[in-house]
Amino acid sequence: MKQAPVSPQTKPAASYLDIYLDNNATTPVLPVAAAAAMQCMQQQFGNPSSSHTTGIKAKATLEHARSLARRVTGAGDGRILFTSGATEGIQSSVVSALLALREQGKGGPATLLLFGATEHKAVPESLKHWNSVLQLNATIKAIPVDQNGQLDFAFIRQHAPAAGLICTMAANNETGIKQQLTELENCIRAANPAVYWLVDCVQALGKMSLKLADTTIDYAPFSGHKLYAPKGIGFLYVRASAPYQPFITGGGQEGGLRSGTENLPGIAALGAVLAELQRTDSKIFQPEQTLWDYRADLVAALRYVFPQLLLNSEQPYIVPTTVNFSVPGFYSKDIMDLFDAAGIRISSGSACSSKVPSSFVLDAMGLAAWRSQGAIRLSFGPAMTAMECADACNAIRALKSVVNKHCLVVTDATPTLEIHANGLVQLKHEDSCSYLLIDAASSQALVIDPVAALVNRIINIVQGRQLQLLAILETHQHPEQQPEQQSAALLLRQALNFNQDDCDEFGWPTGTEQLNLANLQLSRLATPGHCAHAISIILRRQQKAIAAFVGDVILPGGIGRTDLADGNATVLQHSIRKLAEQVEPDTLLLSSHDYAQRFATTLQLARQESELFDKVLAGQAAANWQQQLNAQTALLQQASHYYCGLVEVAVTDASRLLDKTELAGVLQQQPALQVVDVREPHEQTAGPLQQHLPAVTEVLAVPLSKLCDALISGQLTPGRPLLLVCRSGNRSLLACKVLRRFGFATVYNLNGGMAMLV
Repeated sequence: MKQAPVSPQTKPAASYLDIYLDNNATTPVLPVAAAAAMQCMQQQFGNPSSSHTTGIKAKATLEHARSLARRVTGAGDGRILFTSGATEGIQSSVVSALLALREQGKGGPATLLLFGATEHKAVPESLKHWNSVLQLNATIKAIPVDQNGQLDFAFIRQHAPAAGLICTMAANNETGIKQQLTELENCIRAANPAVYWLVDCVQALGKMSLKLADTTIDYAPFSGHKLYAPKGIGFLYVRASAPYQPFITGGGQEGGLRSGTENLPGIAALGAVLAELQRTDSKIFQPEQTLWDYRADLVAALRYVFPQLLLNSEQPYIVPTTVNFSVPGFYSKDIMDLFDAAGIRISSGSACSSKVPSSFVLDAMGLAAWRSQGAIRLSFGPAMTAMECADACNAIRALKSVVNKHCLVVTDATPTLEIHANGLVQLKHEDSCSYLLIDAASSQALVIDPVAALVNRIINIVQGRQLQLLAILETHQHPEQQPEQQSAALLLRQALNFNQDDCDEFGWPTGTEQLNLANLQLSRLATPGHCAHAISIILRRQQKAIAAFVGDVILPGGIGRTDLADGNATVLQHSIRKLAEQVEPDTLLLSSHDYAQRFATTLQLARQESELFDKVLAGQAAANWQQQLNAQTALLQQASHYYCGLVEVAVTDASRLLDKTELAGVLQQQPALQVVDVREPHEQTAGPLQQHLPAVTEVLAVPLSKLCDALISGQLTPGRPLLLVCRSGNRSLLACKVLRRFGFATVYNLNGGMAMLV
């Protein structure tokens, strides 16, 4: 089923603003800062170390910026030296403190290096690195925080006496949580007056009052690009009595504390920002109460779209410019993709992972896993205008119709049954797969292999689309190894009030040999071996097997393991061969796990991609392949989570990566080229692809969740060249790899995705 063509004449115009709400990551450069940098490059370009007039003028610019930094931070007689940014400031501070400790004869496991559990990774990684390089061999410990992100003072009182360095932060980059520096200082100094103290002040500048000279803070790094200056410039405060060893030596710039020709344009730009920041009548930086008002407006807009939203940090523990929230039933990527499609730039603040990412900051605060995995950070700067706030709120509120339409939240609104609410839907959580078969005409559906983490999503689809469930099916059961798999089907039945009394252990209606959904017929086949209780569900259309839900009997790129308590290699081989008699070589085989991100396989592909599978299907005795399978399974047991089988990964790629500059020419040269949008439906609605493409007559919407449906329905045909597009180019590249496996010869990927078009 194809989406209606969109002609160039009726193509929708770009209708959204680029709403940037990720200021904790980086900020745009203020016009006054850009002008100062340009003037410096063109008119005050001298080397500050030169003694002639041009150099003297450059030196004056540098020292003026230093004076401003001193006044804004209340540095007093402390040293201010310009750096490339916060990471350099942190590194040089840590090195200075550790060298001083070594000179004092301190080190070894008895000496502690303490850091807040929610610190930016630059701090603990720097501690680990230089503790090893300098061979101090001290013990590094994280200071716990409570659910409000506040450091544990009892822990500090207990461990600070043995500490040589304590690292904390003024305001957290993910949550906006600020530490009570006065109380923290009293706690630290009461326990150890001599310990060195580093405070990461990157997120504090422009958001908190700082009077460093009135404290015993030894080191305080700052970064320019977090407050409207260019990247590559920052400064470091060093208390007058604190030890400091130059991290970079050479020509003796910065009074010998940081050699290398100064980044004068960056310093000039930073100086312009600091000058504006210290003005009491600034027309750029907003009063604190105005920032709190902006935050309240933004939170209200978010709650309008997501009524169940929970804030992960809140007053009185935060600076006003950060909103960290989670929504039940959503992972951070879901919301990020939705917002980005609508032109709203936010971030997750989560650690990168091949699994569902989670926030180590929220984990340290002891918040529930779903909040950590769904955490979203919305951050604005202290120079936000009332118009920018209003535009952001309007853009966020406009998403309510999108999330309602696509059942991201359940409403009383009449459901809109578009293309994506029909046919086969493949939902994924990490390596696990759940399937829905939906017939939009009759509003009937089946669920196969529900996963606990996807239950809420499935409930939203069923209730939002007002679907009548014919069955909730499972292909296999692991009572001991996978209790969550068992509870998922039960939880779904209970939530949807689905009668399970007339079903067998797999959810199959008793006394029924075949289930019918529109023109599709489903039958079951006993396929034990991976475990004692397993079936495969064969999907036929007009007597032809078009797909089979095979559980963990066959995996995309591998075979199910047989070393479980109820596994049996000989039985598994019999099941695979029996299944092969019921399906075609090109029948799509849909597994309950997809470790290699291949989405599906076929008998033909399985034989090509796995020597082991070929032996099994060829009927070789189990003695010829079971030992190999067990050895490979043993390696999988060392992984961090449960695996149900072996996957051998093959390397594939797109036929070609297209850059933005090539796009118009390729589309003109190849009129048969089909543009395919593989983003999820809510992204496609929030930000249509057509408005960014030149003279495209048709865009086919095939979300990754409908990729298998497009294969079995013939919506995608191997003979036609395809150009796949997603938000960043990553998901479309994954789709390219999948389609190449299935025989698509010409599959292009748009390099960088839609992000390079907007």
